[in-house]
Amino acid sequence: MEPFIISEAVRIKKIQSFRVPVCALSLLGTTKKNLASSIGAVLCEGSEEDGHLYVSTEDVRVSITIQMLQVSSPPLGGTFCVRLGSTVISDVSVHISSHQLRRLLQTNTDSSTAPYFNTSDFIVTKDSETCYESIWTLTWRTKAGDLPNVINVSAENLSGLKPAVSSRVVYDGGVFIGPIFGDMLATSNNKTQVVVVVNDVPANCSGSCSFQFSQEATPLVSDVEYSADDGFQATVVIRGVGFSEENTTLQVQVKNTTCYIIMSDQTKVVCVMERLPLGVHQLTLLVRPYGFALNASTGEGIFLRVEPRLVAIEPPRASEIGGLRVALRGTGLEGVDLVLFGSQPCPVLEDTRSSTQIECKVPSQGAEDAAVHVTLVSGYQSTAFTNLFQYDPSLNPAVVSLSRNRSGLAGGQELQIGISSFANYRGSDIKVQIGGVWAQIQVQMDSGLNVTLPALAVGWYNVSVIINGVAIASNRVEPLIHYISEVFSIEPCCGSFLGGTLLTISGLGFSQNRSLVSVSVNEQTCLVTRLAEETIWCLTPPAADFSNEVSQDVPVRVNILISNSSFQNVPAAKSITFNYQRALTPLVTTVELEILESSLFLSIQGVNITGSVAKLGDSECELELRRGNESAMFYECSLPLSNLEPGIYPIQVIQRQLGYSHVTARLQTITVTPRITSIFPSEGSVCGGMLLTISGIALRSRRELGQVSLDGNYSCELQSSDNNSIKCMVLSGTHLLPYQWWAEVSWALNVTVTVNGISSVCLGDCTLHLHEQSTPLVDAVTWETSGMYTDVTIKGQRLEWPDDSPVVHVNDQAVCEVTFWNETSIRCQMDCIAPGEHNISISNRRSGQACFRNTSSVLTITPQVHQFYPQNFSTNGGGLLTFAGAALKGKSRTSVLIGQQPCLILNVTCIAIQCTVPPGNGARALRLTVDGISYDIGEVSYSEESTPAFLSFVVTGLLLTINMSQVMEMDAIHVFVGDSACRGVTITHSELQCSPPLLPAGEYPVVGLHVPKGWASSNLTFISQLMVTAVRCNWGGLNGGVVHLHGTGFSPGQTLVTICGSPCEMLGNETTTSLSCLAPRLQASLAFLCSLTHSSANCQEDRSTIIECDVQVMVGSYRQQGPGSYLYLCGESQAQQQQGDTGPSQSRIAGLVASPKVERDEVLIYNSSCNITMETEAEMECEGANQPITAKITEIWKNWGQNTQV
Repeated sequence: MEPFIISEAVRIKKIQSFRVPVCALSLLGTTKKNLASSIGAVLCEGSEEDGHLYVSTEDVRVSITIQMLQVSSPPLGGTFCVRLGSTVISDVSVHISSHQLRRLLQTNTDSSTAPYFNTSDFIVTKDSETCYESIWTLTWRTKAGDLPNVINVSAENLSGLKPAVSSRVVYDGGVFIGPIFGDMLATSNNKTQVVVVVNDVPANCSGSCSFQFSQEATPLVSDVEYSADDGFQATVVIRGVGFSEENTTLQVQVKNTTCYIIMSDQTKVVCVMERLPLGVHQLTLLVRPYGFALNASTGEGIFLRVEPRLVAIEPPRASEIGGLRVALRGTGLEGVDLVLFGSQPCPVLEDTRSSTQIECKVPSQGAEDAAVHVTLVSGYQSTAFTNLFQYDPSLNPAVVSLSRNRSGLAGGQELQIGISSFANYRGSDIKVQIGGVWAQIQVQMDSGLNVTLPALAVGWYNVSVIINGVAIASNRVEPLIHYISEVFSIEPCCGSFLGGTLLTISGLGFSQNRSLVSVSVNEQTCLVTRLAEETIWCLTPPAADFSNEVSQDVPVRVNILISNSSFQNVPAAKSITFNYQRALTPLVTTVELEILESSLFLSIQGVNITGSVAKLGDSECELELRRGNESAMFYECSLPLSNLEPGIYPIQVIQRQLGYSHVTARLQTITVTPRITSIFPSEGSVCGGMLLTISGIALRSRRELGQVSLDGNYSCELQSSDNNSIKCMVLSGTHLLPYQWWAEVSWALNVTVTVNGISSVCLGDCTLHLHEQSTPLVDAVTWETSGMYTDVTIKGQRLEWPDDSPVVHVNDQAVCEVTFWNETSIRCQMDCIAPGEHNISISNRRSGQACFRNTSSVLTITPQVHQFYPQNFSTNGGGLLTFAGAALKGKSRTSVLIGQQPCLILNVTCIAIQCTVPPGNGARALRLTVDGISYDIGEVSYSEESTPAFLSFVVTGLLLTINMSQVMEMDAIHVFVGDSACRGVTITHSELQCSPPLLPAGEYPVVGLHVPKGWASSNLTFISQLMVTAVRCNWGGLNGGVVHLHGTGFSPGQTLVTICGSPCEMLGNETTTSLSCLAPRLQASLAFLCSLTHSSANCQEDRSTIIECDVQVMVGSYRQQGPGSYLYLCGESQAQQQQGDTGPSQSRIAGLVASPKVERDEVLIYNSSCNITMETEAEMECEGANQPITAKITEIWKNWGQNTQV
């Protein structure tokens, strides 16, 4: 009986109205409102009636008008009619719901339609309801058979734009004729059957196609061992039952990597492979023909655990402190993420990591036992090892020395702590504690630490060194330090009532930091001059009651205070007494002053002034004894005036032991006054400009409080100064009166220097004479352009200076380099000067600045255009317009207008401008604008006579020949194909020839640029063809290989090459004429053809099958098939012969050439897929869930050139 299949009958009806959307009005209204809302606008009332919408906005500067382009269509409405069998249902609303429509149909059935509509599997769904359509779908989900056409729809009273109603059958039921499934051919059998499908056609089983899973035939694995050597190889040993002694029937894979078998028997398999990372990896063992082995204990998958092995730790012992660098030796250590000593991590040093050794820094012992276990952690896997490492307290470092055992209360001193074996612990967590205070560590050395002592109160304190949380002990040294403060003595005991006595205070516990030590004498500060840990030097203040002449001896208390962060102003152990004595106060009775050349001489007479110094401000000199008349005792010294600034200085005499002297002499202060000895030059120009040098004594002010004053309407701007000279520039005041007024008039200006508010005295000639005879005069200034430079010519009188050349400045900055000068003329040259007004000055540092007599000092520069060319251009624009002239480059901007359009500036210099003209027609005005000032230059014209034209072209070989007009043989013209230049342009009569560029396939415009007329008129299009001229290295094995293509029109990065429809992977060396790609592996659906042979071939003859595939190249929409095919060689030996650029004919390839179209093969075992691993004409092999299966195909028909099917 012929088998058949009956499918479910499904009938779907659809009701729909087709029209222009009718909801545009409401949608547009919403859009208007949203738009108005988004810009903060208010809709004007009644503004939509005429199709316009006017919107007023909050911003009065914005006005918006929205216009509707077409009238909105009305929405769909009304009713339609449904005919159900012989029943007519009228007035069905287009808005009826799916539930209402189902009830309406069910209530209007008769005996012929009720079996179809009054069933539970009949459902109605409403797929769409919009303003322009409604769609309902009727579906029977389970009812079988072909349903009769019992329902129709028609329009009744529909509204809208051309409304219509229709229905259609989406999917109809009935009997389907199709391929017969494999299990339809199966016969009754108690065992699982193997089904083979070729091109969706099941194979007929003429013999036994049964397959049965057997526990007895299943190999079992009971144990897996892994070991790695010092290199990159590992050995895996598998033990169990059901293995094979034939290595070729076994296959072992670990983590998708093959393990190569070196030995096997029924119970053991040994294989080698590359080293595996730490962790758990799945292992598969395939024993042909039985299938994959299972885990003997679980009956599931087999897993291999790769763990690190630790053999030794060097050194095996360390101190309790840790911090020691140790080496862990073993195997499989490259994947270790963490090392634990007990429960504490040992930081791994990454620079020493390998598979057999890692290094880490041992943590401190903490609460761990002495014999600590070591754990290696890799991911979620950990392995513990014992008896490899032990903490030993005898190896702990110890404090062996202290550089000092006492300190002042302020601290701050350096303490050097010697520690044994400290080199191994540098960089560890180290702390030093003095008493209860942490000391700051300054430096770590191999021998110990240097720390800064903290401030503490008087007492003994323990010194503790803590490394990694462990306090180390001391060895043969007492780790104590004594904080002490004590004063022993003070010298001298007595001194001057006016202070200044240098006290030397001896004791213990002082600080060398001046900010921490203060000394007071009778509650007044004793100025500390020097400090040591055991000595303080300070200068006493004056006595508070010096005016009391009755008092001869005043004892006062001297207090030493030590400051620190913990204790403020801690007094020394005891206070001491100092005596102010009037008898020990030196007395100065006479002071005489004399200034000779550059020195100030002092002569002083008094009592107790032996061994004294005289002090003026910051300068002092040693007083030396000189006997006067009648045995009077005089002391003398001298001070260089270069050390004294102008000012008023009190006279101070200090006896080194006793202190300040009491000065009763009439002269108690000395005034140092600036002294001018000469000025240079003494005469110059009435317009100023001279560099005036003032020589003298005491002319410098360190506070820069110095100035030079001149009489009249002149000033002198300070340039530099030192103690003996001042240099300044003489400047005239406001503009001088006309030359006729000051001609033959001279001025005598007194020069005065004021330093620190003290005016100078003149010791020589201090008058500067300005007169007309010393004044250079300028009568005319002219300019001209010389190439890229501007030449300036100055005419006048007295322009030649005897000792120096003139200096010409432009705008007080740029220097015009003088090339020639004489009595009446100066010529200078400078970089191109911009248009505009420029201030000119001529001066000499000695004679001064020149005065402008009959001309202005302002030089006006205007642009000058000498010529412009060409004057006739192409109407297409692009011509090169050149201006030649002077002063054409502005300070800020230079532009050119042709008519109202800008000429694109290409280059602008002082003497030339080049720009690209825009398109135009007829005569156009030419205007030059420089720095905002415009100048009319002339006219240029556009004409067809000046416009080159490309008329036609032909391509001959590698040459492009263009027929053209309005071009001469001597003209310069550039030809472009697309954006690329056409090379080697030559012109003969009216023909132009050039070599077109190699372009990707496509269409490109051909244009020409005439220099200098502009663009040529052209409507020409160059088509670059896609052509494949050769296919090299076009054969290989089933895995493909490199193939080379040559031709034209290739597009680098945009070219697609396919071989038998599969993409060929580009190798990145593409050009427009060649490319290389990697031919893909032959598809599995075609590989089976390798088993085919020609019917006339001898079965014993070694003639391999060749599969020929088309090579197709695509660039965009262009497609081209290669002149040669790509050949897949089924014979492995022949496939290995491919080398270099050889073809199949050169390699004597012989065999059956097949170009088939095969879809796919499929094997099913109880409707489960079995992956095909090998197939021929009569046999194929596949792998199921656990075992490989071999099925024999009983019959094959070969039809050459067509599909091959069973």
